[in-house]
Amino acid sequence: MTNDIFRIATKDDAPGFLELLSTAFKPLADMGIDWPSTRATLEMVTENIEKSTAVVLERDGRLVSTITIRFPWESTTPVSGYPFVWWFATAPDLSGQGVGNKLMEYVENTLLRDTFKVPAYVLGTSGRKHPWLLDMYKRKGYKEYFTHENDNGDLGVLMYKELIPERFDKEVLGKPPMAKKA
Repeated sequence: MTNDIFRIATKDDAPGFLELLSTAFKPLADMGIDWPSTRATLEMVTENIEKSTAVVLERDGRLVSTITIRFPWESTTPVSGYPFVWWFATAPDLSGQGVGNKLMEYVENTLLRDTFKVPAYVLGTSGRKHPWLLDMYKRKGYKEYFTHENDNGDLGVLMYKELIPERFDKEVLGKPPMAKKA
């Protein structure tokens, strides 16, 4: 019987967090996708844990999945007026077993919607270099709201997902920092 625990990562988790990110994002790095998660260092992971809300799914003492919530007030140039999630990773040996979905459902329903009363959240993905991520997010109810050409030939796609539709305001999405530079 497995013992799954959802919790917020601490600085002590940084080495295991980095190992999880490194193994999960290696295939994306091999595709030429250049995200902070594909080149994370121990310093980057530690800063992420200390400054944002890094949620982990721990199974029998092992970090098996993670996602970080960045709230708009964490930056003078937030991606959106809604929380931005990134560094979503699941241990490759557990791929296809619903582990990542389990963590995402917890973050969406328990934390963002039910605890923080967040009407929507935002994430970014690859629209060109990754063969299935964009379609997967669309199937899960995400909607595109901004695209931009990256210097590395990829198409960056920002998407949002409504959690409390009656409270969602598209104006709160705002313009991401890369739109303001154009």
